[in-house]
Amino acid sequence: MEKLTILLLVVTVLVSTQAMIQGDIKKRRKAKINIFSKRKTTAERWWDGECRSWSNKCEWPWHCCSNDCEDYCTLW
Repeated sequence: MEKLTILLLVVTVLVSTQAMIQGDIKKRRKAKINIFSKRKTTAERWWDGECRSWSNKCEWPWHCCSNDCEDYCTLW
């Protein structure tokens, strides 16, 4: 009887752990979808001043509206 009780407790813990993990995966997928759905177009980023046009100094590709940085933003 004790073995059965211990076995039931172990099964309960495993099932609840699996349910928690699956819930976290669904939340992460939903968060990724939300991030991508809020992405702006290049024109919107330029208009809002979030990116630099060509011939401006840059450090990273995402600084440029063209996403192309070679010390300066390059044309599309």
